[in-house]
Amino acid sequence: MRVAASRIGGVNRSFDQPLVMATVLGFLFVAGAAIGALSLVLPHPSSYDSSGLWINVAITGVFAVTVLGFRRHLPVWALQICVLAATVIVTRAVYYGHDPSGYYTFWYLWIGVYAFFFFGPRWGAVQVGVVGAAYAWVLTEVSGPTPVPRWLVTVGSILVAGLLVDALAARLRRESAAAATRAENMEAVSEVARQLATQSDSRAVGWAICSAAVQTAGASAAVLWRPTIPGDALQADAAAGAEVEGLNLPFVTPGSGAIQVFTSAGDRFDTLRPGQSAQELGPAFEAGAALWEPVLKDEGAAVGVLAVYWRDRLEHVGPETRRAVRLLALEAAIAIERGELLGRLEIAARTDDLTGLLNRRAWDEELMREISRADRSGAALCVAILDLDRFKSYNDTYGHQTGDRFLKQLAGAWSQNLRTGDILARYGGEEFALALPGTNLEHSQQMLDRLRDVLPEDQTCSAGVCQWDGSETAEQLTARADTLLYAAKAGGRDRVVLD
Repeated sequence: MRVAASRIGGVNRSFDQPLVMATVLGFLFVAGAAIGALSLVLPHPSSYDSSGLWINVAITGVFAVTVLGFRRHLPVWALQICVLAATVIVTRAVYYGHDPSGYYTFWYLWIGVYAFFFFGPRWGAVQVGVVGAAYAWVLTEVSGPTPVPRWLVTVGSILVAGLLVDALAARLRRESAAAATRAENMEAVSEVARQLATQSDSRAVGWAICSAAVQTAGASAAVLWRPTIPGDALQADAAAGAEVEGLNLPFVTPGSGAIQVFTSAGDRFDTLRPGQSAQELGPAFEAGAALWEPVLKDEGAAVGVLAVYWRDRLEHVGPETRRAVRLLALEAAIAIERGELLGRLEIAARTDDLTGLLNRRAWDEELMREISRADRSGAALCVAILDLDRFKSYNDTYGHQTGDRFLKQLAGAWSQNLRTGDILARYGGEEFALALPGTNLEHSQQMLDRLRDVLPEDQTCSAGVCQWDGSETAEQLTARADTLLYAAKAGGRDRVVLD
């Protein structure tokens, strides 16, 4: 989770939490007290006012214990006061050391660097001003040569060092914020990938992609545009932040970023004019900026567009946002390809490889569905089982490849002569099953005669047909038609037996 930013001195500090700031300041006080004590224990100039400096060490120690002891509770303003107090302590050390150019002066640099790093350039400049005033007072109180050059060199060094540290800190903060953004974006993309792996509902995956786009881009809405089946428009296949699902965007729409990106297969960002976004999302959603990312197949062809919209007018979006949206567009491409693959697998699982008709598994499903429909509507339903006569001899005579070609021709000829809603399946080998919804036995006889008439190469077939009695299961109905087929075979073949 991204750490909340606190605004100090007009600069966003995303990881300068008061606890960290207090801890660093506390240890600076510890270091100051320790070095100050060592400077008095070790040999030192006789000009030192030892009693005054030992008091300074004690004051510094008290600040160190206080800041570290209460570091979890100190607000930023209290730390700023502590930095000002540290300036006073350093000024006392310089004063009681009676040497404005001595090493105590370097502690001013500590304070300036700390202020620039944690408080930003504005507060750092304020601190440099305070240090400059304090050091100027010391130079007037303690005699020494060239006070003005000393003051300029000391204060100037603090200012230069502080600005350099602030520039380095700003870069560190930008990189840290970018890393946090990348981590957050990758987490959102990973969640989409997880949904893609566990979710078979394409709408749910599309919504997850759009929601992740809104989250990672800090946007107002996101839409996954997909071409319609006729291919004359893009349709809002999924959306988050805007009620536009199902909205069509004709390819002739002027100035549409989604249409242009789909056509060019290249991304695009625009600051939108008032009313321009209504061409895509309608007047209910007024966007001030939009980013369109093409959803591409492996070969580079566009299969959709992931569009991200902001209500506010933006002049640009950062590289991390573009990278995140690009990754989400890639996930969308994977989801679309997966959906198409599942569709093809479902068709393959229900289709006979040789003839392209429904297979036996699909026949069982469709017949149960037709029985349920007939039960609700009270309409008639007839089922027939057809079997080619002496097809084994045909295969033995002409070969199995010719036999397979014959079955394909038969499937095509029969399919062309059936009505919309009739169900033809390859039941097994040279056997076929036929369901005729809304048809009684008399009309079923006529339909089967027509199918027998269009058999290629003067081949014949036998069939058994029966009408659902209103209570039979699919298995019982099929078994009754199969029994009638055997009766047709036993009766001399090339005939239809009805029940």
